[in-house]
Amino acid sequence: MWLINHATEFPPSAKESVLCVGNFDGVHLGHQRMLAEAKSLARKRNLHFVVMTFHPHPLHILRPNLPRRPLMTVTQRMEILQGFEPDVLWVVKTDQDFLNMTADEFMHNILVKTIAAKAVVEGGNFTFGKGALGTVTTLQENGRSFGWETIIVPTQKAVLRDLSLVDVSSSLIRWLISQGRVADATRLMGRPYTLRGVVARGAGRGTTIGYPTLNIQCEQLLPAPGVYAGQAVLAEQTYAAAISVGNNPTFNGTALTVEAFVLDFSGSVYDQRVEVRFTHWLRDQYKFSGVEALKAQIQRDVDQVRHAATNSLAHVSPSSETRGETSVPDQSNLADAAN
Repeated sequence: MWLINHATEFPPSAKESVLCVGNFDGVHLGHQRMLAEAKSLARKRNLHFVVMTFHPHPLHILRPNLPRRPLMTVTQRMEILQGFEPDVLWVVKTDQDFLNMTADEFMHNILVKTIAAKAVVEGGNFTFGKGALGTVTTLQENGRSFGWETIIVPTQKAVLRDLSLVDVSSSLIRWLISQGRVADATRLMGRPYTLRGVVARGAGRGTTIGYPTLNIQCEQLLPAPGVYAGQAVLAEQTYAAAISVGNNPTFNGTALTVEAFVLDFSGSVYDQRVEVRFTHWLRDQYKFSGVEALKAQIQRDVDQVRHAATNSLAHVSPSSETRGETSVPDQSNLADAAN
């Protein structure tokens, strides 16, 4: 596989390809279907399979004042995309020059001149070029002249825990995570929502009360404040974990933190990279009357996590995900930007 960042690096031997383009934030079930179909088509026609994605997300350049944390790090995204075995993984270094490229320029410079595309596989809401003026219709009409076929993959559907049927999209996943509905996000992503970060030194209160936690610094979208059941991956070992997202209200904290109490683990991992996976929501954050009341609740949280892990039911808990009662918003208001 070739990993490239610029058109000048594109290997000439990989021309005449099947191309799949997108931001692929979350690499959710819709992305996965699109990538799988592009790979299958390339293999069937003995063509090269090219995946193009962007870093940073174009909205970071277009709307710099609008905070937008990603669903995954670029490394996570690349790892999952590599799992689809593309011949070329093109991670475009997004800048203003690239974003100023018109739809016609993108087709001429990228699809014709660089890739010599024989097929382009996209979702129906795909847009490209300056002002997002290029659409799948643009691809279809120009493909007839320049020799590529445009395959439109239908929108993937998923059933949430409340049995509502929804269109899978990165925007809906972001909304679910912001509501604490991580089990529903898992249904759309095909894997638990996962944060990666570095273990930093915290206030040390967890150790003092008998529940030492990993204080995790990361740049991804954080779930809604609360306590979650999940897993922690340390040095390639996976442990059950109770994960807290919040500001430690019992101690009058103000900063939003992510802390994980890792079951059956001891040792120092400061400054090491860790991965935490959110499987389901347990409860809201509370301001307890004192340390003893907090300790008693933490033990109940840990018992729930251990029970779920022991019974291999980390994704289903009778008392979990009560936030699933929150209605999903009108999906027409959850527009994705180029996947």
